[in-house]
Amino acid sequence: MDPAIPDYERFERRQIAQDRDRQRPDTFKVDEQRARDIVQRLADEGTVSFIPEAGVICHDPSGKLFESNTALAYFHKGWESAESE
Repeated sequence: MDPAIPDYERFERRQIAQDRDRQRPDTFKVDEQRARDIVQRLADEGTVSFIPEAGVICHDPSGKLFESNTALAYFHKGWESAESE
């Protein structure tokens, strides 16, 4: 943050951001089992492919490589959101 901004204004901005975060019921949270399910569904749809010799998962539409199901699940959720805008 800009050091020229008064402390009270920084506090208010943090409070507003926290309130906004609490009001968003659609926050995407995923545990490892849900991430595996998401990745398997994406694989069934042809959106991701596994590269076993490299130990990674490829998100085919973007070409990004991931070592974990969780990282891929979060990335895909963001990618879907950006594509729908």
